[in-house]
Amino acid sequence: MRAAWRFPLALLAALAVLFCLNKPILGGDMLEYTLDAVAIAHHGTPDIRLNDIAAVRQLVPQLGWAFDPLEQDMRNGVQNVYPAFARGRSGAVFPIHFFGYPALAALPLRIFEATGIPPLKAFQAANYAAIFVLGLALLRFFRSAVSAGLGVLLFLGCGGMLYMNQTSPECVGAASLLAGLLFWLGGAPLAGGIVAGLAAQQNPTIVMFFVFAPLLKLCLDWRGDADIGTNVKTQFTRANIAGLAAGLAMFALPPLFNLVQFGVPNIIANRFSDPGLISDTRLVSFFFDLNQGAIVALPGVAAALLVWGWRRRSAVTAAVCLALVLALIVPALAVLNWNSGAAGVMRYAFWAGMPLVLALLLRVRTHGRWPPLLALWLVLAQGAAMGHASSYSYVEFSPAARFVLAHLPEHYHPEPEIFAERMAGNDDYIQPDKVYVYRPAGRPPKALFNAANPRAGEQLCGPGRTLAPGNRIVASAQAWRYLDGVPRCMP
Repeated sequence: MRAAWRFPLALLAALAVLFCLNKPILGGDMLEYTLDAVAIAHHGTPDIRLNDIAAVRQLVPQLGWAFDPLEQDMRNGVQNVYPAFARGRSGAVFPIHFFGYPALAALPLRIFEATGIPPLKAFQAANYAAIFVLGLALLRFFRSAVSAGLGVLLFLGCGGMLYMNQTSPECVGAASLLAGLLFWLGGAPLAGGIVAGLAAQQNPTIVMFFVFAPLLKLCLDWRGDADIGTNVKTQFTRANIAGLAAGLAMFALPPLFNLVQFGVPNIIANRFSDPGLISDTRLVSFFFDLNQGAIVALPGVAAALLVWGWRRRSAVTAAVCLALVLALIVPALAVLNWNSGAAGVMRYAFWAGMPLVLALLLRVRTHGRWPPLLALWLVLAQGAAMGHASSYSYVEFSPAARFVLAHLPEHYHPEPEIFAERMAGNDDYIQPDKVYVYRPAGRPPKALFNAANPRAGEQLCGPGRTLAPGNRIVASAQAWRYLDGVPRCMP
């Protein structure tokens, strides 16, 4: 009995040390989550009041100005308040993001206020609690403390360390998604459904968990001596049905709240997404962009999946895991803000990449233990990846991107928003009437322009001139085009 508690206690102690050593990082949708956590902690409801704004200003005085537009709109009775917020049916103001994540931080925030601990560390407490639950899921999945500990380190090395201290739900979403999959495949579907439902409250596409988790379990439990019907029937257990019901009930809370207060199932999708933005350019960007693509956080995992442990069943489960990644990310390709507050790897790629981590963990469990060479490779590759990802801001090119732009510019054409914002060093909407030109020192320039802009040629070539035939132009998303090298111009 004592041995069973060693790993949870050791993990709890390690997380407590990290909690004491690290400071909270104001990132993501900080305005909404801090206000909502304070609101829930102080008056038990997620609506924002003027007193909540005053309280948050005391917590983050250096960013007090950021709350001015919302406060002014609330005082003046403006109906369409600051865009990250909206008025509900009764006129109360709510953040457009659901209050599930700030509710997790509300209790520790209240405790920290009373005990003198910096209140914003409440978000770290919520994030670290999710990592602890992930550790328990890994322990159940592997039945080995050593393997579970290595699994936690792998999670941290695949983006967890980049987001675990941020005041945003990415760490909770990623850890809960992976924990939900591990619980479900480890024989605890009720726990799996609940934690996955929690993850889906902030990242709605995680609802696809409830399709793919049973499918993965079916693949793992498949008996070759039984027909399809028999194999499928074995998955319809009371525990599995209870897990689905509990998880879907958790997921249903945000759309129900949105319908009651705002009249639509998802106000974020209604206001800040455009299905016309879904493109192969963004899909490639999600996986392979050198600034914020999944490859930034998962190079070691991707290489290990490609070269190690290929068997028929492992190939099937890896394909299902990859299909789950696609199901998670394709709807998110419609967001208006693609270059949005990434900590190295983009926020969507961090949590949506967890099924690929699961595919590797499944191979390790099939193998029986962590092979020493695999563990060494992951430590080196993922450690280097995290060091690289933490070395730059989301409004500047990564070292890897700068290298390729300088030496192989004709082979790298980022999603237009990423190129425009990181080149200019700001977070702003990309403007079709502008031309964006990147000039690395001593290297040929790379320009981005919109084909619908009638003045693009003159902006690139100067007054009275336009682009001549023979330029190296590469089509990108929407009507955006890249021009590689010095423009060839004519009258």
